[in-house]
Amino acid sequence: MMPDWKDLVVSKPISARGQVLETASSPSLDLRPRSVRRLQLVSLVLLVVSLTLWLVSNLVQGSLRTELDNPWQWAPPVVTVVASLVIFFVARQPGSSPARIIRAGLLYEVVISFAITFGSSYSAYWGIPSGAMELDRIGMSWVIPWTLFFTVLVQAPVREAVLALIASATAPAIGYLVELSYNRAPLVSAADFFVLFVLPYLVGASMTYIAALVVHELGQDVQRARELGSYRLESRLGQGGMGEVWRASHHTLARPAAIKIIRADALDSEPALARQAAIRFEREAQAIASLQSRHTVQLYDFGMTQAGTLYYVMELLDGMDLEEIVRRDGPMPAARAVHILVQACASLSEAHRRGVIHRDVKPANIYLCREAFECDVVKILDFGLAKRIVSNTAPGSGRDTRADVIMGTPAFLAPEAIHADAALDGRADIYALGCVAYWLLAGRLVFESESAMGMLAAHLERVPTPPSVAAPFPVPPALDQLILRCLAKRPEDRPLTAEVLATELAAVRAELPWTSHDAAQWWDRRANATSR
Repeated sequence: MMPDWKDLVVSKPISARGQVLETASSPSLDLRPRSVRRLQLVSLVLLVVSLTLWLVSNLVQGSLRTELDNPWQWAPPVVTVVASLVIFFVARQPGSSPARIIRAGLLYEVVISFAITFGSSYSAYWGIPSGAMELDRIGMSWVIPWTLFFTVLVQAPVREAVLALIASATAPAIGYLVELSYNRAPLVSAADFFVLFVLPYLVGASMTYIAALVVHELGQDVQRARELGSYRLESRLGQGGMGEVWRASHHTLARPAAIKIIRADALDSEPALARQAAIRFEREAQAIASLQSRHTVQLYDFGMTQAGTLYYVMELLDGMDLEEIVRRDGPMPAARAVHILVQACASLSEAHRRGVIHRDVKPANIYLCREAFECDVVKILDFGLAKRIVSNTAPGSGRDTRADVIMGTPAFLAPEAIHADAALDGRADIYALGCVAYWLLAGRLVFESESAMGMLAAHLERVPTPPSVAAPFPVPPALDQLILRCLAKRPEDRPLTAEVLATELAAVRAELPWTSHDAAQWWDRRANATSR
């Protein structure tokens, strides 16, 4: 099961179907705050070790004054000490973004790699004949153990970590070239240069990153197993910009489950959006928990871990969403569409009676499942935009608290939902369900547009074409007219409630009925196609 993660705030860049055009590439779960703490430890340890070794070794040897006379000798340890101090205090700043701190840490990794190189390569090649420049004689730089130590302890996004490793791996080669420019190193051939100063460090960087990946994956497994209590995460079912959906099993119960989480590192990236996401996530859990219809996905548990990961546990569904079904198999017969819509009405009817409007009814949020021996069972998902109302008729009952934000997916928004300051009730969901019905019968959206603004304008101004015009199967005139009523611009022109809509849908008579036997055959064909 993979609920849709394309919840929309129109102030962000979006496509007409509601997909946010920004993506995040962050480490899974909440290891990033731990990486910040480890970065503090790494910088503190390096600060103490480098300062102690530099001062003690020079004091014991009596060479401190000579050392201070030559910037090539004192600059590398001083740079190491200053950079470590800066990173230590930056990482301790309260309220700072972990993502930005880790990026600063990657720059710190590169700076220290060059400090190590220049501190050890100064005059290291002096007096060595060109033919004697061999790896056995000049040795390997401490850059490799340093980058291994840093990369394993401080987790970073893949691309940024690789770039930092590559930059660090160039330090020995650049150090030799600097020595060569000051005539403190012999000239070697291009092949020897590659073998001595490039190849070993590229291999070392590759092995370092592989080791870091293994360690990070083990850490994530331990973290998940510990933080989600009685549930063990088994496989990832879906992923979005801020969260993931995982298949999970209970340690003692045989019942499988799906766990939806929002990672703590994602919440740290943009504090304003993070607060909104956390509120929406909790609202979704509370909305689902208040509903008992079998056609609403069932919630088992909800909470927040000590590390800040938000999660809730819900039933694991065997099926796929209506968007995927139509994209894969095309439009469906009228009788099957009616069968699905009546069940969706049952879920929405209970929600509306309990004062909850969904506000994001769309094919991607309606799952068609196989449950025990029953096929074509509908489950409505993703109440992340749900809003409580006092009543369907109370003035301002569904008014959003932010008048500058449109909540929902443009292709399925009722006209009154586009006016963010308008009062909403359950009829906004009925409009969206009419759009879903259109999708099921015609295999396309009610209005097509390349932009979100164009889509919103169409819902406000354009008159929809009857679904029978685009549908490949016969659509009964009564169903045609009922869907057009659901798509009326004015809420008062639509069916009054979801119960009324369900009653009118049930009265529709299609030429070719959809039976339980038809549903079973469809699911068998799907199972056979999947197993191939």
